Amino acid sequence: MAVNLFFIPHQDDEALTFGAGIRNHLNVGDECHAILYTDGSASNVFRQLNGETRSSMHRKMLNPKLEGYSPLDRTDLIRYRNDEFLRSCLALGLPAENVHFVQRLQDGTTTVESCEALIREFADRYHGARVKTFTDLGGNHRDHANMGTAALNLYRQEKIADLRMYVEPYNLRQAKKAKRGLQVHKEKPESHREAVVASLSEYKKWNPALEQFAIGYHSVRKEIDSAIANPVSYYHKPY
Repeated sequence: MAVNLFFIPHQDDEALTFGAGIRNHLNVGDECHAILYTDGSASNVFRQLNGETRSSMHRKMLNPKLEGYSPLDRTDLIRYRNDEFLRSCLALGLPAENVHFVQRLQDGTTTVESCEALIREFADRYHGARVKTFTDLGGNHRDHANMGTAALNLYRQEKIADLRMYVEPYNLRQAKKAKRGLQVHKEKPESHREAVVASLSEYKKWNPALEQFAIGYHSVRKEIDSAIANPVSYYHKPY
């Protein structure tokens, strides 16, 4: 049984980009850990939920009082995003003890150095574990790319032995363009496809009475719908 460390920058990335990959490792009996390393606080979805801008989910301006909840602040946003993340990971099949809320890094402020330190910490804790990050290619979000650069640095220094770098579906063309000849592998769930769909669907749940606000769906509605229709993960090996 192999141990796999998935470094997740934001709540929803584990399902959107890593979902099929995580599920396939679980299908063969591997141990998987989801490590959430930013707080997700930079999202402006709380403005939609507070009725300041139009809701991309409901296609109208929301009124928190009429919907039965109080306006949200950044602390609320993080808490509710974390709840979505946990529910998504559990639906995917991860044990609760393998879901790690590190979040010492603020959304949008990561550095390569801070990401390297986090990888080293978990690589020491789980000696010999395989490391999974986002790619550093394609001009993607700095929190995604910095972890990829950090992992690639450590791989080249032989600090980690096994690395896969995952490519967001919406970044696939740009990543390939950034590195000509890059071989990108595509994987679909070999079984338990419904678990990946269930994981993604947690981000669509709207039930304010249960403090479920579909934050992920408000943020990346089209991407979630696309992934539900075709759950797939893309990755490349170190170059």
